[in-house]
Amino acid sequence: MKRSVVLATWLYLLVGCLVFPLASSAQAVANKQSVLSQAHQAYYNLRSEGLVSFQCSITPNWETLLQDERRDNPAAADSAIKTLSQLRFTANLGEDGKVTLTHNDLPGQSKEMMDALKQIYGGMEQMTSGFFDTWSLFMLNAPLPDVSGEYKLDAVGPEYRLTYREGTADVVTTMGRDFAISNLKVTTPQFDSAIQPGFARSPKGFLLSGYDATYQSGKPDEATVLKVAIGYQAVEGLQLLQKLDLSGTYGGSKFAVQLTFSDCTVTKK
Repeated sequence: MKRSVVLATWLYLLVGCLVFPLASSAQAVANKQSVLSQAHQAYYNLRSEGLVSFQCSITPNWETLLQDERRDNPAAADSAIKTLSQLRFTANLGEDGKVTLTHNDLPGQSKEMMDALKQIYGGMEQMTSGFFDTWSLFMLNAPLPDVSGEYKLDAVGPEYRLTYREGTADVVTTMGRDFAISNLKVTTPQFDSAIQPGFARSPKGFLLSGYDATYQSGKPDEATVLKVAIGYQAVEGLQLLQKLDLSGTYGGSKFAVQLTFSDCTVTKK
């Protein structure tokens, strides 16, 4: 998948606009291709480590999702959790880089519960699709343009500022002299968005450990503020997801979701 499509898909679902003041003393980097090449090599990359595909079971923390309901009606929350605990979600990353989410069905439920389950399935699919588009950008691809492509690289104080265009999107990336990205801002005719990633240092490069993100289109009910924390586990020598904690607001409404990844299997080159 082209990086422009990945950026557009994820940013439309999850993020928004956060404007940072830019220093006026920017100086063009003369050896920009050499610097960008080093930046590419600074990130942990599952493809470079030999990953072809993976499959993991995903278990939501239903207690967290239903904490408001438990305060209002504990008995109803207990009944819902008993049913929801029977759900089994599986994430599959294919060789094409796409992640699909599958689930089992729970027959014999009331119409009200079946309608609720459809909403849960749709919400899980949208959430995981958006997350994996972001995660893949850092862990399977590269959050940077091609070294031989068209871009501008400036030195601004202790940071680098990278500007380029992906399709109709204008991208501004800020990173430290160690090449750790601190802000990635995207502006399109449809929306403005930004992500501030966090990283854990590993012997093989920066490992995405979480991010804060914002999104704003022309529709106030789509405004999103997101905070994500990511935990990893070693599977056949590869760093794969283990825990995912998402919280924030969507259109002013708060949400919090916790997911656990288990029984992961991988295919390697």
